[in-house]
Amino acid sequence: MRKMIRALLRVLVCLALIGSTALAEDCFVIDVDALDLSRLNSNDYVAEHLTAPAEGVRVRKYISDSNELAAQVRLTITQAETGTLVFDKYYGYVSGTFDSGAVYLPYVDNNTIPYLITLNVESWTYAMPFMRRQPRLEYNSACTYGVRLRDYDPVLTGNWVMGTMLDLDELRRTGGATIPLCASNLYTAGRAMVSVAGDALTVRLEWNADANVEVHAVSVFLTGDVSALTTDNPAAIGLPA
Repeated sequence: MRKMIRALLRVLVCLALIGSTALAEDCFVIDVDALDLSRLNSNDYVAEHLTAPAEGVRVRKYISDSNELAAQVRLTITQAETGTLVFDKYYGYVSGTFDSGAVYLPYVDNNTIPYLITLNVESWTYAMPFMRRQPRLEYNSACTYGVRLRDYDPVLTGNWVMGTMLDLDELRRTGGATIPLCASNLYTAGRAMVSVAGDALTVRLEWNADANVEVHAVSVFLTGDVSALTTDNPAAIGLPA
């Protein structure tokens, strides 16, 4: 019988799909009056002023100083690539400075998602692009892709942490294996290259270039018996590492 070994790789990381940008209450503030509307077709301008890793947007626009000059306001947000309408609200008559409040955008995937923000103030229309990047996740966890530990023992853990089954003989024969690194049970953040030479198991991490990962701690745990695990806490597992 070939020797089998299970390796649980736990990585405490600061995972990001893009660089950090200032957030306002987790929403990116679009101040229409502060924009150069003649440059909205410029990729460089949009990248600098209308791109952010935000959970949503907040649109502001000065209307008037007087209630007598209040204007009807409507805001729509459309996912540009699919034409999907994700937000449509009529605010009625507004004076002073219009503030949409936080408008949270739905999760689509790990890519940058372009949106079209359209603000109608009476007969005036302000149409602006917004490039939404994935927000930065801090002190997140990642692990090698495999079987969830809770599937072995629901009492052990209720979270999604996984362990990967490895065949040492197969690794020696092939020279190694590459295992995806999964973060938040959602993102593929990189890969672990595993190799065996003699009795030594080597694990090398490689992160996706666009993930902008900052590693705070790494732990590799090996066990031939999953039932020996009593916790999924790397600091308390107590197995060979």
